[in-house]
Amino acid sequence: MRSKLLMASLIGLFSLSISFLPLLASEKIFHIGITQFVDHPALNAIRNGFIDAMAEEGYVDGKNVIYDFQNAQGDMSTALTIIRKFVSEKVDLIVTITTPSTQAALQATSSIPIVFTGIGANPVDVGVVKSLESSGNNATGVFVAVPLREDLRLIKEIVPEAKAVGTIYNAGQDNSVAQIKLARKVCKGMKLNLVEATVSNSNDVLLAAQSLVGRCDAVYLCQDNTVFSAIDAVVKVTNDNHIPLVIADPTTAEHGALLALGFNQYEWGRQTAPVAIKVLKGTKPADIPVKPMKGLQLVINLDTAKRIGIPTLSLLSTCERFAEKLRKEGKKVKIKKIGE
Repeated sequence: MRSKLLMASLIGLFSLSISFLPLLASEKIFHIGITQFVDHPALNAIRNGFIDAMAEEGYVDGKNVIYDFQNAQGDMSTALTIIRKFVSEKVDLIVTITTPSTQAALQATSSIPIVFTGIGANPVDVGVVKSLESSGNNATGVFVAVPLREDLRLIKEIVPEAKAVGTIYNAGQDNSVAQIKLARKVCKGMKLNLVEATVSNSNDVLLAAQSLVGRCDAVYLCQDNTVFSAIDAVVKVTNDNHIPLVIADPTTAEHGALLALGFNQYEWGRQTAPVAIKVLKGTKPADIPVKPMKGLQLVINLDTAKRIGIPTLSLLSTCERFAEKLRKEGKKVKIKKIGE
């Protein structure tokens, strides 16, 4: 009798263990390599938003996901070395933050899936994908179309007499070159003179900012990784000389820019997570359309307005009217105020 009970128990345990095999098999630990071109608040916010959104969907760091985060510190050869490291380790997915990091990944591997984010221009224009409907390669992701027209219109709203707008960018970054090309076209249509200062690395940014003093009525910064990594230098020069600084990155506005009109970087990272999850579940990147992020944020830094001599009530009123214009054009705009 005892032997029969023992046998029945063993059979039961065996059946139970068999029933758990599919569950155990589904608990794969994914290895995800994240590569970021430079270190600055905007890109860090994208990364944090991505990781947070992944965790909310059950992909938790240290549990069923292992992240390997690497920063190229603005060096393209380092960016390539990082990707080669990921390839040798056979990661399940590479997440690239910025255009240079994405270009490095595409150069180094055609087999490991790539999900990109942090690209501030149409990915087709910078050679990352063949079309938004299908990349034609092993990459997909979420990009933003920097609202250049809206940003420059905003400058004319706050400085109606403006004749010249200064800008700083890295001419070696395809993402920035594409944006500046559009900025020239927009400025020409608005009868604005675009005064350009180029840099090669973050150490050049201070001198570039100083070169714009006395030559422009406002300074505008598109999404340039090199410039934003040294944003404090630009803020100091513009604020010390009472020059309105308008930027395309709301996350960086807290560093002291007067205004920022663009897309929330943390939310950008969050919107990238569902794309990565689709890839991890087996969908090929080429079968996932590349999508633009939606929803503008207008950040108004009232402390900076006081510092450079712009009446805060007048600035708020102008910005609120402008936001309402954009809403009537079908754009979603949220306003955030910094300071009093």
